[in-house]
Amino acid sequence: MLDKAENGIHYSVSGTGQHTIVLLRGLARWSAHWLGFEELVVKQGFRVVTIDNRGFGKSSGARIEKDTTIQELADDIAQIISREAPAGAHIVGLSLGAMVGLALGAMKPQLVRSLMMVNSSVGSSGISRLSPKAMLAIMKVLVSGGRGYAALSRALLSPSAAENKRQKLATEWKKIDLAAKIPIVFLWRQIAAARKFVGLVEMSAISCPVTIIRCDQDQFVDPRNSDFIHKHISHSELVRHSSAGHELAIDDPDWFAGQIKTAVDKAVHMLK
Repeated sequence: MLDKAENGIHYSVSGTGQHTIVLLRGLARWSAHWLGFEELVVKQGFRVVTIDNRGFGKSSGARIEKDTTIQELADDIAQIISREAPAGAHIVGLSLGAMVGLALGAMKPQLVRSLMMVNSSVGSSGISRLSPKAMLAIMKVLVSGGRGYAALSRALLSPSAAENKRQKLATEWKKIDLAAKIPIVFLWRQIAAARKFVGLVEMSAISCPVTIIRCDQDQFVDPRNSDFIHKHISHSELVRHSSAGHELAIDDPDWFAGQIKTAVDKAVHMLK
């Protein structure tokens, strides 16, 4: 794995495959929170780029301001893709990361060969986005520190996830977050950027192949948001996982990696 930076935005490159996959994490998450999932994608034969959004992870020196938009976060990603995969990359975004991918695909279509949106949302849906359980879990982490990670793991994983799996996730993410010491205000600014992202223009403008993954047991973001996005991107394909929660890369990583390969293979075939 090679660690690099572009204008203060940190990213890592793994693998040597012909096609480049860019993995984008969600709210207050960064590359370390993939917990090695990128290695499964490399094993599928891809070159993988993981990126820390500005203000988070090793990109914490690139401040996220109170008026930062999803489009600006997408522009950060565009600069990295222009450097690492000028012919275009396949974007896989989870939650907020998918919003960034959608904005990027609309703004810079030449850089996005395909887009996979996992458990995401847009402001135009009229559907609740972050669930009450999600907001409560976030507040518990902010107020009680490490003790709140148990609640966060319950909100992010499937209701059927084993308790030892929840405990392991809580421990690992607590260690990552506490080591990074990200200012709380950056979280609120990222939430504000997501809340302002309406998405209607981007959904109508995006032209690359789009796969939308809806995890039916998502307790963090209402799964109906995925249905709304699918309805408003006429050429998109909706794929459902009946038992996974919001954190698909933890609940069913092999299935997720397989879906990435399937979607990219289809996109490559369509673009020939």
